[in-house]
Amino acid sequence: MAYGDFVCTSANDGTHYFRPITARAEVFWKENNFTQKYVIDNTEDYYIVKSVNSEIICDEIRKNNMDFTS
Repeated sequence: MAYGDFVCTSANDGTHYFRPITARAEVFWKENNFTQKYVIDNTEDYYIVKSVNSEIICDEIRKNNMDFTS
């Protein structure tokens, strides 16, 4: 079973939901100010961003040797 640092899912409504699931992912999210830069709403577990910004976030996550899980 593969493990990742984030869960990312599409709501098929022009948004993506991100959830950091490791401590380093949470620190990375906060240090990069993604909440202030990209988050348009949130739920108890997920940060909601516009799909157009999800590629930027995903690229930054991968550049920092982190990955996704389902």
